Amino acid sequence: WYQRRVREAVVSTQSTGDVKVAAGTSFGNRSRSVQIAPGVASRVVKQLEYYFGDKNLPQDRFMLREVTLDQGWIPLTTMLNFKRLANVCNDKAQIARAVIDSGSQLLVINEDNNKIRRNPDQPLPKDDEETKLAANSKTVYVKGLPLDLNIDLAEAFFQGFGNTSYIKLRKDQEGRFKGSVFVEFKDQVDCDKFLESKDIKFEESNAEALVVMGRNDYFKTKNVSIKNEKNAKREEQLGESKPIVIENVEFEKGRVIKILDLEAVTTTREDMKDLFDGQGLAWVNYNKGDKEAFIRFDKSAQEALDHVLKDGKFILSDTELPASVLDGDDEEAYWKQAATEKAEFFKRSRKRKAEGGRGGRGGRGGRGRGGGNKRRRQ
Repeated sequence: WYQRRVREAVVSTQSTGDVKVAAGTSFGNRSRSVQIAPGVASRVVKQLEYYFGDKNLPQDRFMLREVTLDQGWIPLTTMLNFKRLANVCNDKAQIARAVIDSGSQLLVINEDNNKIRRNPDQPLPKDDEETKLAANSKTVYVKGLPLDLNIDLAEAFFQGFGNTSYIKLRKDQEGRFKGSVFVEFKDQVDCDKFLESKDIKFEESNAEALVVMGRNDYFKTKNVSIKNEKNAKREEQLGESKPIVIENVEFEKGRVIKILDLEAVTTTREDMKDLFDGQGLAWVNYNKGDKEAFIRFDKSAQEALDHVLKDGKFILSDTELPASVLDGDDEEAYWKQAATEKAEFFKRSRKRKAEGGRGGRGGRGGRGRGGGNKRRRQ
């Protein structure tokens, strides 16, 4: 709404009694007595052109409000509320003189030399996607600048690479310069040349070259970085980034059988369950292709093993295999692994819940749950 009002104000016809005066027009002797140093005059005009420029005017709420009050005219007294302008020159007559003598195509001084406006013949560019894309393609991100840099030093530095439309010094929440800027060049050619330049340094004595990239590339990189940070934070909150380590685990001894040399045997979990049917089988850890299997029982594993032995031999799927009851360090290691897999399963479940859904196979299958095998008690 503000920007629409601004455009209406900029292109509106002058009301009766207002005389549209382009910068550089002669007014006889009425202002000839006013003098201003050339260096100061150029800085005044540059600062005013920034305030009324294509980049700042549509974004500056104070300016947006002021230009809607009097057909775009703003009193020079009001403009002197800007400290940067007032620090350069705080004399209204000298400011008017500077604009009149400059030949600026953007600025207009009224007949009484006490108001200023944007030239109605220079309407603001359309606020559409094409205009934004064109401006973004001419904008660069530069990092590694001295922390005491000010806008005047920045303008002087980047002017050596081409005419600029806009320079933004990036600051933190406390208002301190962060050492990086966005710079929009007027011409795409100058922007491209700047991006192609190698080892740009703010001062030759600087050991480190500046970090330079296009605005679009910067935000792509920034968005990826922000996404990674969010993911890392979420994973940390869910405990995803910290591996689960089980130091101590309580278990009943003598409940697990270990079967070896399974890589050359054609067998399944169902074969193992059928073999130990009625022996209190509780859990089978085995996937096709595994070299070994672990079978857990609700009662004595040795009794279960003895029950299925044939002439003292363990036969599974018509193949004699080594089988024994776990004990000692091997038994403790098995139970720690089982506890770890259980904890990881519940962690994945919490993560799916936090993300709002189950999300694929999740924690189902694999060794932790016997590849989808339901727990069986008999």
